[in-house]
Amino acid sequence: MRSTSILLLLTVSLLLALSFTMLASALMMESRFLNLVTTQAVAIVVGAAIMCWLWRKDYRIWIKRHWWFYAAAIVTLAMVLSPAGTYRNGAQRWIFGMQPAEFAKIPLLLTLAAWGGRFGPRMRFGGTFSTLLWGFMLPGLVVLPFLGLLYKQPDRGTLILFGMVTVVILLLSGMRKRYAIIPTLLGAGLAFHFYNSSKMVRDRMDAFLHPELFPQTTGSQALKSLAALREGGLEGVGLGSGVIKLTIPEQHTDFILPVIGEELGLFFTLGVLIAFVVILLCSARIASRAADVEGRLLAGGIGFLIASQAMINIAVVTNSIINKGMPLPFVSRGGSSAVSMLALVGLLLSIARRAPETSQAPRPSGSNPFEISELESLPTQ
Repeated sequence: MRSTSILLLLTVSLLLALSFTMLASALMMESRFLNLVTTQAVAIVVGAAIMCWLWRKDYRIWIKRHWWFYAAAIVTLAMVLSPAGTYRNGAQRWIFGMQPAEFAKIPLLLTLAAWGGRFGPRMRFGGTFSTLLWGFMLPGLVVLPFLGLLYKQPDRGTLILFGMVTVVILLLSGMRKRYAIIPTLLGAGLAFHFYNSSKMVRDRMDAFLHPELFPQTTGSQALKSLAALREGGLEGVGLGSGVIKLTIPEQHTDFILPVIGEELGLFFTLGVLIAFVVILLCSARIASRAADVEGRLLAGGIGFLIASQAMINIAVVTNSIINKGMPLPFVSRGGSSAVSMLALVGLLLSIARRAPETSQAPRPSGSNPFEISELESLPTQ
């Protein structure tokens, strides 16, 4: 697993280096340049320190204490909706300069991994009611407070991401595949509700379908993003030489990829995409070699979350899906995102560090570690 850990670290480090470079370029004309770049650098240093600390610690410590982290996440998400929360751009997602939804990703993954490790057999075996109860209904109730609080902010993109991660980890835990149709239908109904109840969602949908009809309003981001990617071509116009990037709203956060495309070209843009594929493959390998079921589920969930968030961001900036307002992991500016993503990498490295030397199936949670009897372990006479 050493080579996998090194590859994972190298890939994340390259993304962070690219992030810092492109943030400096994207913000070069901003009066807040020094403040924004400095705070991001501090967040990366803090996140790297937490990553190294989690790497050294046994990940099973955090899984055993997952309810503490779960409670802390629910409390902080609820505080966001209190008068202490900060309202900005049509949503209330921040408190004391932080975005608790980013940190809530860690308790969500820990809780689902603990659930799957403990109740996996009940999810796989038994009658229809038993498998439905333990495989979907009860874990759904556990995740529901996260989804409800995200809905109230509203943070629809993170809500959808949490739902996707939950379904994938439950499937990995043993939930019967046919039960996945239930959250799929619920998600479709929720999307329909969003469309009917929110003018902003309807405007974004119209802009997604026909951005050329709204060049000065809701279609502006998509049109300018695509223009920047086209302008960059294969080799880009040169670092710091981009002009279209200066007209893209949120070019240093959600729309950092078009800045990369304009200034560094298609090869670097594809390099970012390949980097997230590498992270997903490293996570899959770590999951396949994990020492226990909880580690397998946690590693698989982390890899899927990071890759899915990246793919959603890339799809948004290329106008392949409706705008979700989701940062590109490790690349977009955002202190909360940088710290939480690096913490997840630390957990991945911890799982890899404690993987057995030879490939073997993950040991079920709570099983006897001394499965070979003493008589079988004695040398033959």
